[in-house]
Amino acid sequence: MNNKASNKHSDARSFEMRRLIFLGAAGVLILVVVILSLLSAFGGKSDGQSTGNGTSSAVTEAGKLVIQDLYEGEITIPKFNVPLNTYDQSKFKNDNGLVTYDDANASLGIDVSDYQGDIDWAAVKASGIDFTMIRAGYRGATRGKLNEDSKFADNYTGAKDAGVKVGIYFFSQATSVTEAEEEAGYVLQLLQNKSVDYPVVFDWEQTSVDGSRTADATGEQITSYASAFCKKIAKAGYTAGVYFNRSLGYNYYDLEQLKDFEFWLAEYRSVPAFYYNFGLWQYSDNAQVQGIDAAVDINVSFKNYG
Repeated sequence: MNNKASNKHSDARSFEMRRLIFLGAAGVLILVVVILSLLSAFGGKSDGQSTGNGTSSAVTEAGKLVIQDLYEGEITIPKFNVPLNTYDQSKFKNDNGLVTYDDANASLGIDVSDYQGDIDWAAVKASGIDFTMIRAGYRGATRGKLNEDSKFADNYTGAKDAGVKVGIYFFSQATSVTEAEEEAGYVLQLLQNKSVDYPVVFDWEQTSVDGSRTADATGEQITSYASAFCKKIAKAGYTAGVYFNRSLGYNYYDLEQLKDFEFWLAEYRSVPAFYYNFGLWQYSDNAQVQGIDAAVDINVSFKNYG
């Protein structure tokens, strides 16, 4: 009788031990699942960044970032360590195609070349235009010759006399770092004894001209050209910048290598959705501005440059 009671007590202790071991293992398993879930939600490959333009990053892999674009939905872009576009969508005001940004540092501007012909700059100023980006010159697409814009001097003097702040751009077709530096030197010559309020910008664009010297340029190459141009401009004491559209910004330029310079974005929308930050935004190439007979590009500056 005593042996039977002892065996019953032993069996009970053994069962309780197995139960405790089972419960402990189950608890550990649940804890591991919770930890993995938290890591998946807040860490791992998702960086969880969001911007003021309605886009947010989802996954990074192989140096790429998958985002929800305001207009195109899910797209994959390069992941650059540069500031993001955080402009407030609600501050963009559209008055029959005239887009402004409701901020004390923001202003409205145009960019002009000889294409616009003779300009009545007093009328431009009276229409509410605060600044202009003036083309100083360009390099030919096929022969590579450097040329001064035929209206550069008139536009510079007219804008300054009317109280319109001035920035400069050069239309590049450089095919080497040496040519980009040559373009910067050419611009600096044109700017002798002239004051500039806004950035001096490198404007390299793809062209459809037959026999174009730049048709096969790579992103690595044009990034090196932009960097060389801007470094020379900055060394001379000017604020340097780079102009690009979404395609060049996402598919060609390495923006991280250009982060020391200003970015001028061309995106023809009512609200810019480019993921990374920019100080100037060209939102139309078909604006009508008092004092200019031809259509003109129109811009918003988000910074008080001058």
